[in-house]
Amino acid sequence: MSKWKQSYKIKSLICFLGISSMILVGGCGNREMASDQVWGRADAKEIDINTKVAGRVIQLNVKEGDHVKAGDVIAYINRRDLEAKKSQQEAVIASLTAQKAEANSLTSLESGTTKSALGKAASNLALSERDYKRYEELLSKGAVSRQAYDMYKTKYETAQADYDSARSNMLKNQVNQSSEEAIDKNIDAARAALDSINVSLDETVIRAPFDGIITEKYIEEGSMLSLGTPLVAIQDPTDNWIDIKVPETHLSRYHLHDIVTLIGRDNRTKIQGEITDISKKADFATDRATSERGSDTDIISFNVKVQVNSNVVRPGMRFRLEREEE
Repeated sequence: MSKWKQSYKIKSLICFLGISSMILVGGCGNREMASDQVWGRADAKEIDINTKVAGRVIQLNVKEGDHVKAGDVIAYINRRDLEAKKSQQEAVIASLTAQKAEANSLTSLESGTTKSALGKAASNLALSERDYKRYEELLSKGAVSRQAYDMYKTKYETAQADYDSARSNMLKNQVNQSSEEAIDKNIDAARAALDSINVSLDETVIRAPFDGIITEKYIEEGSMLSLGTPLVAIQDPTDNWIDIKVPETHLSRYHLHDIVTLIGRDNRTKIQGEITDISKKADFATDRATSERGSDTDIISFNVKVQVNSNVVRPGMRFRLEREEE
């Protein structure tokens, strides 16, 4: 082999090794840069609107993509069964109220009469008992006839019977008052049931809880719903955030209420947000321990919530934190 060829091969080998080293270093640098980037995923306030009553959907006013305002009617549920129950309960209340009025009137009337009769009977009993004992003593002394004694004895026994009757009527009146109290309790229970029916009637009109967008529709007009069935999902586009996963080794860089910049995957969309929460609990391991790395522990990540409230953000979009040098 000529010296020229040998020299050429050596130079080619050196060049190849140099280029390979540059590629290797450049590749490591890119991985280093990629590993230093912090990515997150967008999310937004979204809830399912469920029915609180069972029934058939007789009108559905929205479809996916519709914008609604708080209080807008989303759907109507058939309310005929509830209206029938309401009428029935109102009739029960009216009947109980009438019973109470009648019982109260009778009790009031009897109460006055009974008290007066009991007082008069007690007075007569005391007087006749005194006369009876006096004549009983006189009879033992032979000062009065047996006939006179028997007359006062009969008066005493009659007064005792009148008193017992008046006292019985008083007890009966107290029972009537207890019955009125029972009627009052039944009326209270019936009114509570009526209030519950009225609440259910209000729930047959399904309204939007806040301004938002209908993102999903679960039922169709005419569907039969059971209690708790979801009708639609509604999202608030003005309440959104980015959940970023920050390795524990970088967590000290972030603080509550810091304002940070995030960049979309198109590298053009830029938004700013405020850090509103830093998780106190680890999320997952970003790097597993390997013998090649010489580490015996995982690198744990924590969730950092960045509230952005941007109209360009949609749930599921990915963003990365802008580094300070960018």
